[in-house]
Amino acid sequence: MIRNILDLPDLLIKKGLPFVIYSLPESGTRKLIFQKDHTTKHIEILEIKKAHGFVIADFESAKSGIADIIKPDFILSEFDNIDNAVKFLHSLPDIGDYNFKDNTYISKSNYLDKAEFFINKLKEEELQKAVLSRVIKKELEKKLDTYKLLKLLMEKYNNAFVYLFHIPNKGTWCGASPEILTKSIDENIIIDALAGTRLINKGDNKLPNFTNQDVSPSWSLKEKEEQHYVTLYIESLLSELQIDNYELSDPITVTAGNLAHIQTKFKIPTSAVDSKIGKLIAGLHPTPAVCGLPKAEAFLLIQKAELHSRRYYTGFLGPWNMDSESQLFVNLRCAELDTDKVNIYVGGGLTAASNPEAEYQETVHKSQTLLSVIDNL
Repeated sequence: MIRNILDLPDLLIKKGLPFVIYSLPESGTRKLIFQKDHTTKHIEILEIKKAHGFVIADFESAKSGIADIIKPDFILSEFDNIDNAVKFLHSLPDIGDYNFKDNTYISKSNYLDKAEFFINKLKEEELQKAVLSRVIKKELEKKLDTYKLLKLLMEKYNNAFVYLFHIPNKGTWCGASPEILTKSIDENIIIDALAGTRLINKGDNKLPNFTNQDVSPSWSLKEKEEQHYVTLYIESLLSELQIDNYELSDPITVTAGNLAHIQTKFKIPTSAVDSKIGKLIAGLHPTPAVCGLPKAEAFLLIQKAELHSRRYYTGFLGPWNMDSESQLFVNLRCAELDTDKVNIYVGGGLTAASNPEAEYQETVHKSQTLLSVIDNL
């Protein structure tokens, strides 16, 4: 029975149509966008200002400069009448599937070896920071229920950007990301500098926080240093683009599911960015929080050392120029879906002060964001 837009993903996948269903952080509003035809268009990230639709860029787009865009042929909110959309979908043949592709999965010992390799590079001062990721394959006990998956994700992570998208021949993904790449609001562009990770234990009464004079000792030097690198990179990029009219917030602690992170926010007048928005987004992607510093060297190290393909993990996505809404999010806490299995993508930032075992445990903690939902399907 099809009741509302949360019931439509399986039908849309069966019909082979590009779509995304999502909710913005703390909005409580769920939206569905889908195309009438099967092929998504490509856009150049540098020319994103002209784009209109839902933008999805993979990790490799940092090199190619190309992103997918889902055209908003249908735009539906949770309480809209969906009869016309359903009628249209039932008129189409069943030609689609999840397009799941296996990836490369490594053991804990292999991950620790690679982490040690990264840390040695950092100690040699070839890099300041590098992000190592891995893929976790999870077999499902019963057929994936996309309705329940979306509902649980949106209820449990209402302060994150929650989505499920499908691009024919490229795959079906879901996620709950806490990190804004860029957001347009009240004549300003907002950019997050988010890094550092701490598990929130049951019984925690007080999360580590910051003031102008004091940084809580609950955050380690490694975590504070990791986040500081991200902030410095964004400042350097803005300077390079000759954007000097902005505000930078003090660091605060933010939470996403069972994890806490350190965050500073940049607020830039939209007028100061203007025609430079494409260059700004291309410069931000991939952020030091998901790639490393120097960015080019870290990107090459990741491609050399990681045996798996990141695909859409650590790319970015979001609605663009839709009802005056332009928000892009870094694709973290995400999974690639099939009817009976999922690939969960997790990673962590390494510095010279990193400990391989601690970094491995961080990826375990990050996987709980989606595993805690998937295990309850």
